[in-house]
Amino acid sequence: MFNKGLKWMQGFVVAATGIFLLTGSGIAQANPQINVVAGEIFWGEVAQAVGGDHVQVTSLISNPAQDPHAYEPTANDATAVADAQVVVYTGIGYDDWMAKFLQADSQNKLTVAVGSDLLGKTAGDNPHVWYNPSSMQLLAHKLADDYSQLDPDNAQEYQNRANDYSASLAPLLNRVSGLRQLNSVTIDVSEPVFNYMAEALNIDVNDPEFAKAVEEGNDPSAMDMATVQNDIKNKNIKFFVYNTQTDMPTVANMVKLAEDNGVPVVRVTETEPTGKNYMQWMNDQLDQVEQALQ
Repeated sequence: MFNKGLKWMQGFVVAATGIFLLTGSGIAQANPQINVVAGEIFWGEVAQAVGGDHVQVTSLISNPAQDPHAYEPTANDATAVADAQVVVYTGIGYDDWMAKFLQADSQNKLTVAVGSDLLGKTAGDNPHVWYNPSSMQLLAHKLADDYSQLDPDNAQEYQNRANDYSASLAPLLNRVSGLRQLNSVTIDVSEPVFNYMAEALNIDVNDPEFAKAVEEGNDPSAMDMATVQNDIKNKNIKFFVYNTQTDMPTVANMVKLAEDNGVPVVRVTETEPTGKNYMQWMNDQLDQVEQALQ
């Protein structure tokens, strides 16, 4: 009886050891998910599209009502970044809180600051680089390479998914190309949110100082305000771009002035609206641009 009991116990230990090797050890697990943290939800959208079921993506700013400039990260955000294997953010001064997280803990992480790493921008440049139509494609291919480095067994899938995502953006890029003006036109803007898209459309922004002041939360100078007022009253601009997430009486007055003088107002947002993906978001705004140009 004792020998039989001993043999049963030995068999149980062997079986239990096998189960542990299959489920309890991270090394033995087959292709665990890659932990990805994105500073903003539109970067997270790309990260998920390229990674599919092989990634777990957390976007820290996903609420369209949240002002990224005034964002105050939480302890949970710090933990998420600390645990991440891949971190994607805008950089160039836009989400400095992410840069501070990474400064404290960047070991064993692959990081992508889209503005500087992929578009060659530096601090002080317009940080709203997601309005550059090529930014999402560049990020998709960069993430495919990073995921492949962490998970070589699925490298081809990541590359294929990046190609598919890039192809899905072709209609948007074609639309931008179709709307591009042969002869440049002029607009005024409440903030430089839309400027990269305007550049792609061959549209010049005539009030950079006014827009910069508003973006920084300051009142524009009397001269800068007069420039916009004259542009609107004399219809020197094709349309006025209004970031609807700006709560500032000066901007509200300019919007009303444009509407009173028959100057089209194109309403844009800095953050992706709830229930919209990147393509839908951009196309909604281009619908307004197309109507204003006509």
